[in-house]
Amino acid sequence: MFRACSCSILAAALLLPRAARAFQGLPRALLLEEQQSQLLAVHTEQAVEQRQSFRLCHWGPEQFYSGLSARAQEVWNLALEESGLDAHDVSDYACNVPKMPWSWVEQIQAMDHMKSHTYNFQGSYMFSLVHQQMGDIRPQYCARDWLLDFVKENFTDIDLLKISDITEGYQPLGPYDKSTLGDFDSHHPNRTDPHYYATYDASYFGEMAASNFTLCPGGDRPWSMRFYEAIAAGSIPIINSARVALDTGAMDMWALWEIPYKYYTLSDGEPLVYRQDWVDHNMELFIKYQTFHQGDNTLAVPTSGLPKASRKVVDAEAVSNA
Repeated sequence: MFRACSCSILAAALLLPRAARAFQGLPRALLLEEQQSQLLAVHTEQAVEQRQSFRLCHWGPEQFYSGLSARAQEVWNLALEESGLDAHDVSDYACNVPKMPWSWVEQIQAMDHMKSHTYNFQGSYMFSLVHQQMGDIRPQYCARDWLLDFVKENFTDIDLLKISDITEGYQPLGPYDKSTLGDFDSHHPNRTDPHYYATYDASYFGEMAASNFTLCPGGDRPWSMRFYEAIAAGSIPIINSARVALDTGAMDMWALWEIPYKYYTLSDGEPLVYRQDWVDHNMELFIKYQTFHQGDNTLAVPTSGLPKASRKVVDAEAVSNA
């Protein structure tokens, strides 16, 4: 009996520390669980704040996709720098619409706008042929197929064609063809010049200012900077046809599609007539929405930063990196 009791006491003595350790571990586990809950709450709150502050910007330091036009990005940055605004404070519309520095607009406005060309095209063309030869079936690489046909049919001695990416052996198409090997080409920038993309090209804008119309085919994306650059220079843009709006390549320019610019679409068959009222209308809109000169003006921002759901087509050729 004594031995059994001694064993029970011994067993109890051995078990008590374990029980004590187990008892002591219970509040610690609860404490850890509480701490984890608190951390989760903090992280959740931070996640909510980040989600609330996150926005889909195509331009500026909040740019969510870096695959867009490097040239358009650099020009947007320069426009913001000149404005003195904080990139994080500008509207959702402003960080999605291409901008031009006011200093550029002033230089363009100071030019002689006497028209000496009916038509002009300045930019790359060969790159699209290369992509087609490589079997690239994306529609933007066919966007310039109409260009040379229009040039051959409509350009005269007074017009201007400057293909920026010609190669050795290129044969000019006519007296209007001023293409020069090694000309300014945003597809093959000077990598030693960090400001290459943001370089103001007086000759480029001067030729546009001297032209009634500027041909604006799509580029390596289904939109073209040339569209609104022509507007800034007082030239009326010409595109070939409308494209489907929900082409992912076109969505990145939803903010530009919102601006009610006037331009010609060849597929409409409308006679190409130079109209000063269109030029003035476009310039007013351009200054208001594509510069910061009059502040951070906005148009309606579609839900989720995408084109209006009701829109079935947009002029995706209207608005290249070249």
